[in-house]
Amino acid sequence: MLFSARSIPNMLGLFRIVTTPLLVWLVLMPEPVAYLWAVALLVLMAISDIADGKIARHLKVVSPLGIFLDTISDKIFVTGALIPMVQIGMLSGWVVFAIIVREFVVSGLRSFAAAEGVVISAGKLGKQKLVVTVVALIWRLLAANATAGGSVSTLFGGSLVPLLNLWPLMIALALVWTMVSGLEYLWRAWPLLRRGWSPRSTGD
Repeated sequence: MLFSARSIPNMLGLFRIVTTPLLVWLVLMPEPVAYLWAVALLVLMAISDIADGKIARHLKVVSPLGIFLDTISDKIFVTGALIPMVQIGMLSGWVVFAIIVREFVVSGLRSFAAAEGVVISAGKLGKQKLVVTVVALIWRLLAANATAGGSVSTLFGGSLVPLLNLWPLMIALALVWTMVSGLEYLWRAWPLLRRGWSPRSTGD
């Protein structure tokens, strides 16, 4: 049987991956309402990312495949929002570059640690980073909708616009969280990096 309650966590991970092209398309659409659909999809993706680990632990179905899907799916859908935002001028390229580079560095550190027989699990800052980043992206999309005269400004009569215009502050906060959480991983992997820096003797 391909689907059962025990496969729900893996299905949620696949959901985030296969719907990322839809997220990219919604962000690139030159229509204010598309930004709201992108917000709704981002919220669903974030909720599923939080839920799948809890469901897996509750059902006692934590698996290597589930860990793999959970690890890559959040990076895929966040990148799927960031890159089109740069393309249409919503975000600065260097901000997105810094966030993506951090993901490469952390993935590399975890792979290096795994090769050394050490598991570097996600810390609190790493888990919080996803939430802060998604909130910042949602904030930016809502601001874009309001600026374009979309339903956000219509429904609230422009009263939310000053608050939404603070989106650069939220993006900056997400960037800080990204860098600090990346440094946390680096700090935890530092003993392994120092040990691996010196060439190992292969014997005579």
